[in-house]
Amino acid sequence: MKRLIYILSLAFVFAACQNEAPLPPTLIMEGWIDADGFPVIMIHQTYVLDAAPDTARSIEEIAEELLIPFGKVTVSDGTDQVVLTGRIDTAYLPPYIYTSVYMTGESGKTYTVTAQYKDFYASATTTIPPVASLDSLRIRQNGSLEVDVRAFMSGVGTDGEAYYALFARRIDTKQFRLCPLCVFSYEDARDGNLEMKVYNPVADTTNIMGRNHYFQNDTTLSVRDRTYQLKVARIDKASYRFWKAYNEQVLTSGVFFVPVYKNIPSNVEGGYGNISGMGSSFYYFNLSRDTTYRY
Repeated sequence: MKRLIYILSLAFVFAACQNEAPLPPTLIMEGWIDADGFPVIMIHQTYVLDAAPDTARSIEEIAEELLIPFGKVTVSDGTDQVVLTGRIDTAYLPPYIYTSVYMTGESGKTYTVTAQYKDFYASATTTIPPVASLDSLRIRQNGSLEVDVRAFMSGVGTDGEAYYALFARRIDTKQFRLCPLCVFSYEDARDGNLEMKVYNPVADTTNIMGRNHYFQNDTTLSVRDRTYQLKVARIDKASYRFWKAYNEQVLTSGVFFVPVYKNIPSNVEGGYGNISGMGSSFYYFNLSRDTTYRY
């Protein structure tokens, strides 16, 4: 169940039970702006369960039903404003994003994102922090079916400033945009040092609705030869609070009808979700051999 909710994305907002009044359709706005990257924004409607779960359709089919392909999404940095272009992109779920090459993220700048569709209107403001970076990435083989991958950072919060970081992983062309491996704050660091397990040393072949789930950690040779991408992003406090609360609810719910939307802080006005300014750096690795990358 925990894995299922991770994959569903923010569109899948559950009702607590059949006798609780379900939420009306609500606009969800989610995405990010990387430093030196283009905005990636998704808008869609909530999916409210007030009856038995629909197991006849795949997650992808439900997501496509909820996506909004004809909305208007804008991004402003306080000086310039651009209207984003919508396009199909199957690397995301839902498989439709709004983006533009005419707006590039810059550390220190504050961005306002707005979304309009029919009677829905939502907006969010975020600031891109300085870029986060790793000191090293270590890969160790533990037998034929286990691999341990750990990332190391130093100097976290040692300057007295609050420091919030998000780790996310991507395999080949599948983007794990809504499945951060973990979020950290400067309070989690020991003498300014952070250690993050990037790849769980577990062989897991669980299927969900007949499909291999996106966080499959089966480390057979075919999977070890794939290229993994690690994204390390410094985020602001609002995004840290959102992802921390979201992950905690997902990990502790355990019951299908627990409403994961409750008590999750959102920086979206007029809807739900989160827009994150990210000071990001990217690292590539595979699981085929023991190695330590130093940066």
